[in-house]
Amino acid sequence: MGLDKQGARRFFWPATAALLTYLCAVQLFAAWRESNIGDEPVELAAGYSYLKTGDFRMNAEHPPLAKILAALPLLALRPSLPLDSTFWTKADEYGFGMRFFEQNSRSIDTLLFTARIVSILLTACLGLAIALWTRSAFGPGAAILALTLYAFDPTVTANGHYVKNDVPVTLFCFLAAIAWCAFLTRPGLRRLALAGVLLGLAVATKFSALFLLPVLVILYAIRWWQRQKGLSLRHGIGSMLAATALAAGVVFLVYAALAWSHGVRLGGIDARVCHDLLDRNQTRAMARLVSRGIPRVHPFLEGLLIYVDHDTFGHPSYLLGMHGTEGWWYYFPAAFAVKTPAATLAFLALAGLLLVRAIRRVRIRAVAFPWFAVCVPAAIYSAFSLRSHLDMGIRHLLPVWPFIFILAAAAVTHARFRHRKVVVAVLIAGLAAESISICPHYLAFFNVLAGGPVNGPAILADSNIDWGQDAKNLAAWLNAHHVSQVCLDYFGTADIGRLGVRGPSLPATWETGRRASLDCVGAISTNILYDSFANPQQHAWLRALRPTARVGYSIYIYDLRRHPP
Repeated sequence: MGLDKQGARRFFWPATAALLTYLCAVQLFAAWRESNIGDEPVELAAGYSYLKTGDFRMNAEHPPLAKILAALPLLALRPSLPLDSTFWTKADEYGFGMRFFEQNSRSIDTLLFTARIVSILLTACLGLAIALWTRSAFGPGAAILALTLYAFDPTVTANGHYVKNDVPVTLFCFLAAIAWCAFLTRPGLRRLALAGVLLGLAVATKFSALFLLPVLVILYAIRWWQRQKGLSLRHGIGSMLAATALAAGVVFLVYAALAWSHGVRLGGIDARVCHDLLDRNQTRAMARLVSRGIPRVHPFLEGLLIYVDHDTFGHPSYLLGMHGTEGWWYYFPAAFAVKTPAATLAFLALAGLLLVRAIRRVRIRAVAFPWFAVCVPAAIYSAFSLRSHLDMGIRHLLPVWPFIFILAAAAVTHARFRHRKVVVAVLIAGLAAESISICPHYLAFFNVLAGGPVNGPAILADSNIDWGQDAKNLAAWLNAHHVSQVCLDYFGTADIGRLGVRGPSLPATWETGRRASLDCVGAISTNILYDSFANPQQHAWLRALRPTARVGYSIYIYDLRRHPP
């Protein structure tokens, strides 16, 4: 790929179209091949229930926008909703989601795939936004390179086709940040209003988007420091208040529009909930999580309380055989180092060296504002992630991705060094090869430096490799190999019995009698095999054996049949 301006300008649209087409194609392929992941029944059923009832009792921990968007196509398909179940009455989101999938079992594959198409379209929109903004800020060469890093990133490809809010919040956070930068470059009411609306959409998608508030303040301060005309302390305070008020209005409307259309009255503000938001005692936070039911107050406040309580108590995590509920090292450097393609890591390292070299030659105040626009959000979100106790997967770092890809692309294309085109071409080829080699099992990707996906379960667990996505692939493998006797330990929410896969569970290490009498093919999810959330020695005996096969890298197969001599 040539990095000269004229060539890049000529190939910008063909390259952008080709990269986005590739990204959508591989996601569609993976979306059809994979079963529902652990959270999809909850989030899809919740989104559909919002549309049909205007009631936000389900899955309050996450704001509703991404779930509403994913569930919109279901209005045309008209699946049944289990509103007469006790799960609905008790606001049991997991039970409700599983009942929703069970009631619509004959059409669930179609329902899920249709909802996933919405997610894929949002992923493509984010790619297009990255390309267009980068072209305007840093040139077409940087835009093509940034989009290449994005389109071939396995974390993007994996999480972009699920009914989850990780990629949608990344999209809205990126749009809000660049809209705010546009306002700071040319202050005006329309640009301020756009930034406020996009901030509201981001917060209405995921609570972690609140990291944008300090980002907007810092970016304003930097632009003021750079002596941008029209900016002042008074103007800054007024602009922040206006943007925050607009965002709050958008969040309110996301909830209120559906509630009003169904005649549902949402709760208000309760002093007790405000007190609970400030109470960060772990014991009381856990008690509130266990006892939660139908929201007592406005569902946004109830969800925010659940979110901060969850973060206070922590989430079980697994790293290199260690178990815990906290650790600054989980995301950076651990998960980032092993889940990011080696070529991307090389790109980032090269960009870092080039930036350090360039900084020595310029005055910081004279640096073009777009460089700050990508550095500040990445730095603030990274700092937030270091203190997070919700260590569940690399997907939580996705809001950083657009900014670091653009920063790396801009640094490489704006610097002059020997053999630049050759270096970039080699790195792109390596990135493409590493990404394509894992297709369509993107969720289980680990880079070559970490030993690849085969070594993945020894390093990380949960949504980094095993989210129950390979149930359909397991059924296909067993059928292709004519296996009838199965011992099964499956981690996930897919109805594996509907796929024709049934069998007793595998014995624990200390169940010597059961182990001696085994006569089956064992199939076990890696989260269970590596005892990610249970007794570390429960399946030690099985880990000592060599697997016969791996299904999508998340389910291991062991031939435990007794063969006569």
